[in-house]
Amino acid sequence: MVRLALAIAVIGIFLPWSSAGPVQLDGTEGPNNGWLVLIVAVLALCWVGSMARGSWIGVLAILGTGVVIGWTATENWLDNRQVLDAGASFGLLIVVAASVVLIVVSAAGSAARRLRAAAPQRQR
Repeated sequence: MVRLALAIAVIGIFLPWSSAGPVQLDGTEGPNNGWLVLIVAVLALCWVGSMARGSWIGVLAILGTGVVIGWTATENWLDNRQVLDAGASFGLLIVVAASVVLIVVSAAGSAARRLRAAAPQRQR
């Protein structure tokens, strides 16, 4: 699931992020920080295996990746709206959705499973 979310985020970088009339900018054009999302997503691939094995460092790294990707995309969304009077386009929404999947489903879900496994079992 993590690799899929990272791949979707990378694809979303190259799709339109903002549009104002006929003009559209993707994540790598203009003031958008799609390259930062790409770099963080590639670095996150190093931590996927660690998270899958249940390492807290892997879980925190993927959680941090999701936060950075989501923060970057949301910041670009707000900046484009304020400075360029441009609306968010589907590529940006895809990146935000991928960051939510990374944070909620992957990292938080893995952390919850790890905590549940570490909790002592009740005797009946």
